[in-house]
Amino acid sequence: MFDMTAAVFSRRQSSNAVNSPSSATSSSTKKSKHASSSPTSGMPTTASLDLHYLPDDKPVFACHSCSKVVALQDELVSKAFNGRSGRAYLMNSTINTSLGKIEERKLLTGTHTVADLLCASCKESLGWMYIKAPNGDQRYKEGRYILEAARIIKENNW
Repeated sequence: MFDMTAAVFSRRQSSNAVNSPSSATSSSTKKSKHASSSPTSGMPTTASLDLHYLPDDKPVFACHSCSKVVALQDELVSKAFNGRSGRAYLMNSTINTSLGKIEERKLLTGTHTVADLLCASCKESLGWMYIKAPNGDQRYKEGRYILEAARIIKENNW
């Protein structure tokens, strides 16, 4: 199983405090118990272990089973998706997650190559990662994640 113990925040390099190593040590940023790291790409091949700290006041999504933070609200792309258990969110990145086996899965918009997305702490299934889309109009999903609303909770200033 591929370990995604942290965020794929490489898509949001600019103004996020999470991305800036200097902001992680800034006295004006509260340090949190939630750590993240950034893989070199969104594909399940490698991950780096650069630790950054999330401020306690950032709105986040957490695993409904163990309450481990799995995504920042800032990484939300769309709420207009469906998962196996109903409503789902398309995310640019996740943290504290791991990926299961890569497989072809028939979804509403065609057959996609996906990998199940698991909580790194309790191994609960949270959704999946899009590895490869079937055609051009679906390619925007590649490297992004589905978090199923029924499997996560919202925390901090929602």
